[in-house]
Amino acid sequence: LNLTLSVLSHPLRTAAGSNWQQQKWKMRRVATLAGTSGRLAAHAFAGGTAIARAPAITSSRGGQTLGRLVTPATPSLGIRTFAAVGRKPKVDDGTLEGRYATALFMASSDRLDKVYEDLVDLRDMMQESNEFRLLVETPGIDNESKAAALEAICSQTGADEAIVNFLKVLMENKRMHKLAKMIELFEGFYRAEKGLVLCEVTSSEPLSSMQQGQVKAAMEQRAEPGATLLMEYKTNPALLGGLVVKLGDAILDQSVSTRLERLTTQLLAPVS
Repeated sequence: LNLTLSVLSHPLRTAAGSNWQQQKWKMRRVATLAGTSGRLAAHAFAGGTAIARAPAITSSRGGQTLGRLVTPATPSLGIRTFAAVGRKPKVDDGTLEGRYATALFMASSDRLDKVYEDLVDLRDMMQESNEFRLLVETPGIDNESKAAALEAICSQTGADEAIVNFLKVLMENKRMHKLAKMIELFEGFYRAEKGLVLCEVTSSEPLSSMQQGQVKAAMEQRAEPGATLLMEYKTNPALLGGLVVKLGDAILDQSVSTRLERLTTQLLAPVS
């Protein structure tokens, strides 16, 4: 590919089965939800007086039942309060964030598509609304106001009950600041479950539709049988030319800059 230097302001993303109308609808929905979450979050920062309180959730003497997730009267029990009720993800992650993401995956294994979509919406709102991001990440907001704001936001967005319960568990266990990482890990679990493999292609300038098709066809031959590639195209002028492709955990670097670096290293090596 004969590539010249060019700067692309935004990465170009494509995914199997998506189209422009769906992308426009999602952009409008995210913008609307981000605006709503920003207003509700502002109420929470003000003390939560303008937010309608959600109905109380049925509780028992030994603990509080939140859908398929259980939190005890003592928040310090942390991750052990999750109820393992479904199948485990195909990918293991023993980190703290990974254990929470695994618990949510198991609690929602019968409706993964919906829960994953809701998590992506939450992530988009955190990126679009500074107020919502601060609501999620700021520990100084009292739990009652934060819970009311989150319930109102989830009600506006139509989020699955498991999402509401999950956020409450994070809030009570003081793990809300790790939500973004948990969403990232859950996304990995979801993709592994569905046979989806992210393929990131970086070039020095935007690729044409034909070039994108050629790259995708070549990478499909390298992928495992039955895998569906999620193509993501980015630009980095520093590559000078060629491509850097990340397929799952594998990286194929055929950029001009890397070739020049290797050649320079060889030329500077002492002659034996």
